[in-house]
Amino acid sequence: MKQIVGMIAIEKDRLLLVRDEEREFWTLPGGKTKKGESSITALIREIGEELPRVRIVCFTPYKEFTGITPHSKVEATVITFVAKIHGPTLGGVEITGVQWASVDDLERLNLHSITLKIINSLREDGLLTGPVQDL
Repeated sequence: MKQIVGMIAIEKDRLLLVRDEEREFWTLPGGKTKKGESSITALIREIGEELPRVRIVCFTPYKEFTGITPHSKVEATVITFVAKIHGPTLGGVEITGVQWASVDDLERLNLHSITLKIINSLREDGLLTGPVQDL
């Protein structure tokens, strides 16, 4: 099973999402771990690639989620971390979109099923609030 890391950054009740050139879906910033790489090392590396001007100030492990990846269609475990970040959220070379999405925005974005699981969990845990509707 593939292992992926995802960064959950929430500011002013908005969730940071990215879209890359290969995907039509909006997802959390992050990506797959390399062989022998820890999830923390992978998180720092992936954020450096996707959001090169962002610095992770602190992070806390959140939860793990499983599902089928949007691009390679294989089963994966996504290890998530809630992070506090600083710096401009400008996308790197492979990133075609960066968005701070409110709960209202999330209802109209094309989100992958794993991302939806994570968002619903954040809402259930009170980390992301807004109008109560199932995404």
